[in-house]
Amino acid sequence: MKPEFLLAVVPLLLIGVLFQYMPLITRRGIYFSASVDPEFPRSEDGRRVLRSYRWQAALWTILACVLAALLVPQSPQYGVTFPVLLMVVGLVYSYWLKFREVHDRYGLRRPEVRETSLSPATEGEGIRFWVVVPPFLALAAAAFYLHAHWDQIPAQFPMHWGINGEPNRWANRDFLGVYGALLMGAVMNLLFLVFAWTLVHMSRKSIMLPVTLRMLEVLLYPLTLSFVTASLMPLVRVPLWIVPAVILAFSAGLFVWAYQKITAPVATGETPEPQNDSYWRAGMFYYNPGDPAIFVPKRVGIGYTMNFANKAAWFVLAGILLIALMPALMKGK
Repeated sequence: MKPEFLLAVVPLLLIGVLFQYMPLITRRGIYFSASVDPEFPRSEDGRRVLRSYRWQAALWTILACVLAALLVPQSPQYGVTFPVLLMVVGLVYSYWLKFREVHDRYGLRRPEVRETSLSPATEGEGIRFWVVVPPFLALAAAAFYLHAHWDQIPAQFPMHWGINGEPNRWANRDFLGVYGALLMGAVMNLLFLVFAWTLVHMSRKSIMLPVTLRMLEVLLYPLTLSFVTASLMPLVRVPLWIVPAVILAFSAGLFVWAYQKITAPVATGETPEPQNDSYWRAGMFYYNPGDPAIFVPKRVGIGYTMNFANKAAWFVLAGILLIALMPALMKGK
């Protein structure tokens, strides 16, 4: 079996496994993003709905893997992109169907409740300075190291590798070529911190807030590692698998920790979110013109989503997309 095919299939399988368990990654009283009796997921009907969804999710995963097997030998780049798009669209569609079924047949019709706390953020709800500074120091240390060994950097060196492990993009020994990865790492870290600050000041207080803040802080470390490693590649030989392995280990550990936090018994007494399921389009996208909040806790998964009825949310989304496109923009220059 070719390495290109393995590199294409492994992400598909990981996405498939995640979606298999996604309906369970939620708070008590929510099932497939619909408000239900807390005991419904354990009932026979609840288990039946989950089994049906899992069969559909497995089918989409298999179809995506088959498509990857057909496309990767011809075009490694598009052989990954198209199967992922097919799989994500199919999985979201299956999830939406189950959201409608659970909401229409088993959902609770409770009156809307919205509460909030006007007290300032506690120590556990703020950004911890001593945690977020080391990643920036690591970026600075890497920059000083590159400066000190400038003459040892090749005039031209690979900076990006394809799915087959061969370099497909090269950089020159100039300011942007040598320090570009570190600058991008600093920008990405700042974006994480801006998002964390926005959550502290522009979202309702709930168990999801400290959990998301801690996750953002810890994710700075594998993120910084990836950019530092990329910047040092002209001087230091590092196996390409190390960074993805570290990121995957960090993500898995954070996921388990966050899941335990949001499903813990103490979390059941948190301030409730709006109960009206009609605010959740397809069970995933929050749209409520009457809610001034920009960010609200997700109904499925861990973290926050935007209130797409709030105009400010679209500016935030545009900023995120701009940051995501920065590598391509820098490449064009």
